Amino acid sequence: MQSVIEILKKCEEFFAQKGVPNPKLDAQLLLAHAMKCKRLDLFLRFEEPITNGVLSEFREYARRRAKREPLQHILGFVDFCGLNLKCDARALIPRPETEELCDILTRRLKANPPKKILDLGTGSGAIILSLKNAFKDAECAACDISSYALSLARENAERTNLSVNFFESDWLEKIPEGEKFDLIVSNPPYLTKAEVESAQAEVRLFDPIFALESPDEGAKDLRKIIEGSPKFLAKGGLLALECGIAHPKMLAQENASNADFSNAEIMQDLSGRDRFLIFTRA
Repeated sequence: MQSVIEILKKCEEFFAQKGVPNPKLDAQLLLAHAMKCKRLDLFLRFEEPITNGVLSEFREYARRRAKREPLQHILGFVDFCGLNLKCDARALIPRPETEELCDILTRRLKANPPKKILDLGTGSGAIILSLKNAFKDAECAACDISSYALSLARENAERTNLSVNFFESDWLEKIPEGEKFDLIVSNPPYLTKAEVESAQAEVRLFDPIFALESPDEGAKDLRKIIEGSPKFLAKGGLLALECGIAHPKMLAQENASNADFSNAEIMQDLSGRDRFLIFTRA
């Protein structure tokens, strides 16, 4: 039988040959998953022999990862803002940048918690569930045009024991007249066709294209949300958007004279790139 350390070394070399990003870390995470232990436990078990059953399971994981299937799909979950969420091909894999947006909103609204929150294009439900977890008393709703994504979001709500009203809608199309929210948030498609084509294989081949790409240089869906949101925002309410790098300044300038908003704030992600745009309802 081969030991833990022997298998890890071989897998790391295999992943590196296949161009897998982070080959060492991925090998460790997948072996820990097969052994049903934590990654750090592997360092205490380097000399332990691997049973045939575990090795067979691990080899299947490694085969899938070598084909650039996302690690999160193979593991079946992703950690997002302290929540363990189910993750598969039905929706976009939640990104660290989106966690940053949730963190910004949670800190910003802590002193005056929102009573009603709406998440547009919810996907796996990551944003709305993290906000519901932060603002337990808030009435939370989330929509998506994809019934597959909504089924995943509902499973994640059940998994996290958080109550959210999920419904099918093309952005704001099916929001009842007269509804008012203190916060509307969205991470819509904002990549251009060229950006999708040049993305890593994990994104290009496995994320749903409708959750990635938007016409008009990636800005069509962002503009649609900005245009339609004011009538559903309470006075002083926030519209918070994750955007492509070129979008925040452009969209803020386009709406500089928009009487529906009193302010447009551009915020950067941790890499220092313009990423988030927050409008305040006049």
